Amino acid sequence: MVRVDGPEDVAFDDENRLYTGAGDGRVYRTVEPIDESTSEATVEVYAALDGRPLGLTFDGDDLLVAATEAGLCSVAPHGEVTTLADSADGRPVAYADDIFVADDGTVYFTDATAHERFEDELWELGDTGRLLAYHPDSGETTVELDGLGFANGLALGPDDESLLVTETSRYRVTQYWFEGDREGEDAPFVETLPGFPDNVDRGADGRYWLAIPSLRADVLDTLHRYPWVIRQLGKLPESATEIDIEPYGLVVELDADGNVVDSLHAPDGDVFGITSATPHDDALYLGSLFGSSVARYPFDSE
Repeated sequence: MVRVDGPEDVAFDDENRLYTGAGDGRVYRTVEPIDESTSEATVEVYAALDGRPLGLTFDGDDLLVAATEAGLCSVAPHGEVTTLADSADGRPVAYADDIFVADDGTVYFTDATAHERFEDELWELGDTGRLLAYHPDSGETTVELDGLGFANGLALGPDDESLLVTETSRYRVTQYWFEGDREGEDAPFVETLPGFPDNVDRGADGRYWLAIPSLRADVLDTLHRYPWVIRQLGKLPESATEIDIEPYGLVVELDADGNVVDSLHAPDGDVFGITSATPHDDALYLGSLFGSSVARYPFDSE
């Protein structure tokens, strides 16, 4: 319904216009509000960034954008871009990925990997991902949790005192408590997923929608048993370490305890490489890093 190159995530403003980032480094939005009758929406450029925009969320009237190379950025209503955070604890934010804004204004966001190519983290299992926090009052960015396996999607936990952090390379979602009696603790929320998890979104009913852009890669699972082989991969050209994405669409539904309670499948590949499943107005809006459109899946189709 909305066509751009690689619309990884979506957000909606108060007028119900849809925003998404694209592979050309720009954020686009629909010219008109969208609804269930929208089929081919016209889009316009909203902002241009110095990196690849991934996660999006609104903080008041400003659109926050996590972008590779650019870090955590804020886009004002007329498109002006301000960089809020591009380093933390002396290390550049190489792969800002997703965002959550807490009630106190703290902006939590993921820095997926220290590598420029996401494939390197999947091959090496270096667990270089981090959960970061930008504190708007001081302008400081702190490391809340490190040692994460490609820290990707981010959502408010079921107790409202924690965050769910997707670890793509580890096939799991981790729960991290940012306040309350367990502040600073982390624990597995769901593990041994059937594919590489990406963004996770919480609906108004407390259900979680976890996008899985690709099923597990057999070659990765096999080679991870042989660390000495993995160490040789750096000597190969990048084309030799690219991971083929099987054209299979998958979204997993989780309950508040991390149990998989349902799933949506597109085995024919009509919708595939799903990187986000955002609940909005009785439907899921499906983004894709590898496709060219945002699709709408109404809940009454279940």
